[in-house]
Amino acid sequence: MLNQAVHWMDIAATAVDGLLLLRVLGLRLHRIYVFITLGCLLALFFDGVGLWLGVESTANGRVVVYSWFLYAFVYPAIAWDVFEEAKAQAAKLRRMQVGRLISGIVLALVFGLLVGASVDDSNGESPFVSILALALWVGSSTASLSFLWFMRRAIRAEKIALPNNTSVWMTFYMLILLEELLASFFALTGPLLHEMAKNVLVIAFDLYGLTVTGWCISRLRTLPPDIASASEKARP
Repeated sequence: MLNQAVHWMDIAATAVDGLLLLRVLGLRLHRIYVFITLGCLLALFFDGVGLWLGVESTANGRVVVYSWFLYAFVYPAIAWDVFEEAKAQAAKLRRMQVGRLISGIVLALVFGLLVGASVDDSNGESPFVSILALALWVGSSTASLSFLWFMRRAIRAEKIALPNNTSVWMTFYMLILLEELLASFFALTGPLLHEMAKNVLVIAFDLYGLTVTGWCISRLRTLPPDIASASEKARP
């Protein structure tokens, strides 16, 4: 029963990620939010791969590990991209906070290398790649969430009025990155859990993602004419 529920929730999550991508393209937000559009495309792609290979399959497990490497660099780019529509207002604050993104990735890389090198691989299967990928994923997610959190505080302190889409993306990715950090803990403890508890957690994560993504889809708006025209002029 729960296995079927998990399967249908995975399908629903894939569908909603597809709707978010369509919403971004339909509102032509990809002209401003390049890395956010990439993030939406990757989310749909990896969801589809998981459904195709089987979420619990060994092959999909390998895909997930390598997706961690990719997201380790995509998430900081997305966090930076959140403020593209408000780059004139937030330029100074973004430059002040960029060190959090870079230092988070560097520290995660060093930590992953140290831990991965110290793990016993006497059974012939080295977990080095998985540990390094997980460390980079967690470090990148933490650094990106920290960047967005401190940007939010600084913007409120400066009383800067943000465009609607900037506020929506900032809230959305803070919630998504929080989910990513919880998912990383689940990735470590999942093998220790009973099958029923694992399925309940998967359903809870899917419901959370569906709710947050649905909220984002409903709140996004088309670009103001001045932003759109500036984007057109920037084209070669």
